[in-house]
Amino acid sequence: MFSFASAQEATTAWPYLYPEFTQGTVYMAGGNKISRKLNVHVRADALHYLDKDIIKEASTADVLYVEIGEDGYMVNGPSLLKVVLRNGDAAVCASILGNYDALRETGGAYGVSSTTSATRKLTSIDCDSQIGRNHMLIWQSRHDGQALELITKYFLVTSGFVVPATKKAVEEIVPEARRQEWKTWLKSHRIKWNKPEDVLTVAEFFNEK
Repeated sequence: MFSFASAQEATTAWPYLYPEFTQGTVYMAGGNKISRKLNVHVRADALHYLDKDIIKEASTADVLYVEIGEDGYMVNGPSLLKVVLRNGDAAVCASILGNYDALRETGGAYGVSSTTSATRKLTSIDCDSQIGRNHMLIWQSRHDGQALELITKYFLVTSGFVVPATKKAVEEIVPEARRQEWKTWLKSHRIKWNKPEDVLTVAEFFNEK
């Protein structure tokens, strides 16, 4: 299920989830911990960090978990999933990305022609490469780009699977032998798939014997 959140800080010139790079910790598969100033790029869905004020992109291949400030992130392939709710081995996580498709729409608002408006938006999108640049220069010009709306997509995460928090996606991983049981369970629980609290209860079905 998709929900939309207003981006107070993110713009095409500053396409980051946090208003500034924030102290965090990267937990590696081998047991090592790396402390860096971190941020999440909402277009590339990537973990960026500072190396002497220069922005670099981290590989998540050997990363188990990331903490940025008080927020925690699980790693799902190259993607970062922010932990929203957690109960034991189960969690509801969120992928939070910029709604770049909305910027490509042409409206011609406020007396500006559709062609001119679209050109300005696309130009700002094309100029959002931050890797290898001094982060202060980008931060100082963060308001020069288009404001970014954020899209949040929830996932149910357990020790056995990561699945989008939608009825259809979850049904696809229910074993054939438990399909009828699943239908009965759903009728009694009335899950609202855009509510993390409800999604977390779905893990209970898979924990039942």
